Amino acid sequence: MASDPKDPWDKWDIILKPVGGLLTALSVALVGYLGSQYLNRLQAQDTNVRLYAQLMSSRESADSALRQQMFNQIITTFLSRKEGGSASPEDQVLALELLTYNFHEALDLSPLFKHVRARIKPSGADETELYARLRRVALEVTGKQIATLEDAGVVRRNLLVLFEELDEHPEGIKLLQEELSLRTPDGIRSRRFTLWALGVSPNRREVRARLEVWPTHAERAEANATFSVGIFDFPMINNTRLPRGDRVAVVLENLADDAAQIAVVYFPGSRASLKDKPFYDEVVEDLVGKGRSGSVGPPSAADGRP
Repeated sequence: MASDPKDPWDKWDIILKPVGGLLTALSVALVGYLGSQYLNRLQAQDTNVRLYAQLMSSRESADSALRQQMFNQIITTFLSRKEGGSASPEDQVLALELLTYNFHEALDLSPLFKHVRARIKPSGADETELYARLRRVALEVTGKQIATLEDAGVVRRNLLVLFEELDEHPEGIKLLQEELSLRTPDGIRSRRFTLWALGVSPNRREVRARLEVWPTHAERAEANATFSVGIFDFPMINNTRLPRGDRVAVVLENLADDAAQIAVVYFPGSRASLKDKPFYDEVVEDLVGKGRSGSVGPPSAADGRP
């Protein structure tokens, strides 16, 4: 029996069947190739990340070891004895310069500055030069820290204290009365700051001051502290702790024979020194506040200036 003639659809079916099988095979091969390439890229990225993390960890370990050796070597300058006495003032100034430039964000170096200054009697040219070096490194570090804190905080500079005017007003001179606002992840926090200059100590080269900090529209001060500030008090370390993790520092930017220049720095606690860790209650309040859709719990009591 003769076969029936094939219509065009039968012919197309005969032609496309092998083509369809070929396309299926090519698609499977292409998907496998692309999937293999994607997995290889992921594996390469994971390897690179692990290598980078390992390199950074090794670098940090080496840096920490180097800094530890440097710190131990420098600190022996102040603790060692030479022929019944301590190291020379010149050696101590050099050691303090190295210590300050490398560790000023982690250590409270003001006691060492005051110790070395007490050993320097600026009567001769050498002693005067040593004191100038001591003063220069302190003011330079203060300027660096203020610039760092200003990125995330608020700074009020050029608060001038004239010693002659201070003698005429023993009750004190008001240097600042202003509301300052700090931008935080929880929003804007505003506080009212009032700063008085109460006196000056020419021998210690320090200015006595009183600082009051009030929350906006509040009847109770968050901080009310009286303290002395000198050029060896750095803002990242020597500051007043405020509720909700904030800090405020009064900084002596410059000191002359007849006047002093003061700055007020209001900044978040995250920019404070490594030494100044947050209290547990501040961390808990911050976590609870974030868990309540950004609301903030009641403020904790502020402690005074360290």
